[in-house]
Amino acid sequence: MLKILVQGDLGQVAYHVGDEAMAIAAADELRARLHAGIVLLTRDPEQTRELYGMDAIDTLVFPWPPAERSRHLELVRRAARGDRTALAAEDSVWRVIDEVKSADGVLIAGGGNMNSLYGWLLYERAALGLIAKELGKPLVVSGQTFGPTLLPQDQHILHELLDYAALVGAREPSSYALGFQMGLDSGKLTRVLDDASFLAPHGPADVKGPGAEEFEFPTGPYIAATFGPESWRDGTRSLAKLGEVLDRAVELTGLPVYLVPHVGPLGQDGQGGDHESHETVLAHSRSGRIRLCPVLPAPAAAALTVGAELVLTNRYHPVVFGLAAGVPVVALANDFYSDVRLHGAMDNWGVQDWALPLSSLDIGGFDLAIAEAWARRTEFREHLESLRPRIRAVHENWWDAVASIFSAAGAEAAKGLEDVVTLGSDSEWAKQAKGQRLQFRALSGGIARLWTEWDDVRSQRDLLLHERNEALDERERIVQSRSFKAASVLRKGASVLRRVSGGRR
Repeated sequence: MLKILVQGDLGQVAYHVGDEAMAIAAADELRARLHAGIVLLTRDPEQTRELYGMDAIDTLVFPWPPAERSRHLELVRRAARGDRTALAAEDSVWRVIDEVKSADGVLIAGGGNMNSLYGWLLYERAALGLIAKELGKPLVVSGQTFGPTLLPQDQHILHELLDYAALVGAREPSSYALGFQMGLDSGKLTRVLDDASFLAPHGPADVKGPGAEEFEFPTGPYIAATFGPESWRDGTRSLAKLGEVLDRAVELTGLPVYLVPHVGPLGQDGQGGDHESHETVLAHSRSGRIRLCPVLPAPAAAALTVGAELVLTNRYHPVVFGLAAGVPVVALANDFYSDVRLHGAMDNWGVQDWALPLSSLDIGGFDLAIAEAWARRTEFREHLESLRPRIRAVHENWWDAVASIFSAAGAEAAKGLEDVVTLGSDSEWAKQAKGQRLQFRALSGGIARLWTEWDDVRSQRDLLLHERNEALDERERIVQSRSFKAASVLRKGASVLRRVSGGRR
């Protein structure tokens, strides 16, 4: 039996539906094609094993400050080359190295963390890639967003990772373009869907896990909405307005709204993560028809999303789940990073007009887009369903090619996504959103880059201060040592002797 290691963002302190969904979907795709055991890299092996019934080990963990993670990456490189003094014996790197040694391949599952905003996650993946490289194991990087904010040193690390990979999947047109700019050729770089696009089970009866079995799924039609925190880097105040938007959506459609959180304590409600966002939204609603849901395991959250008549969100994976199931979606991007992903995901299905920048919320564009999506919901569904067979075939072909990298059958060529017919809008709200996007991205992207540059400089400063303080402490330790004091006494004695002897030896 083959053994494949799969890297995702599993087992985080706050359960993250999208991150979990991509890793387990990737594992499922491999198991469907290979006689293989899957080992998941996770921050909580016990939880991951319990939820998904697959083997799991502690993942690599990198420090957050940029200067520290750069140094840590070099220590991992030394460890991968056999230097047992590089890192502490209890560091998870040694178990990961042992697992890679005995594996037939390594898969880095999809995600949106190959950028400088989430640099520690980029470096965790880069570290796993260099371990695979040092040990001569095949590596595939699937379903990624590259950038948009990348400092030069981080782009260099990303290029090293992608250069070694046998196949690289980019999940947006912009990520695909950036891959080409970094020198990847079309034989390696492939335009793909998000890994979790077809994760959703057939119905509520198929979902399991904490909170899922107790949760009462809706029995009638509804709207699914997911809103994460406001864009902290831009200091926006949008959640209160979203409560009013949802009330108007209720009035327009006659349907209740189920707020489906994607981040927070699993199986609980009212505690951190998206719960706080949703409570703010609810506090500014007056319809009485908005329901708060607990954080559900990824398959259950996907099932709840795809069962809706309409999906409204500022998070990425409700878009992914909804579109693949033929559900009309209207998305609102908080910032440049969010807009790249949301617009890109909807571009893959030809409905990018319904991905709006945050500025559309203030001028009523989000409301008008919701109204038009609802009025054209039959056309919207028919459009998505007409594309699904062709897009699903490309998705299946990608995973066939990935599986061929890890098997003895030989690598297959991967056929990527192509541009599709667009279901657009000629309405004023759509024209305004297009006109605002360039400025929105420029302003938000500029803030993100300044923030990452400041974080990098601050971490370099902190590292230099730490090294200076260590040097001062070492100097003090030497000064206070017996040997130094004895040497001082001897030196003074020698000086006195020279004076009394007239400097003669």
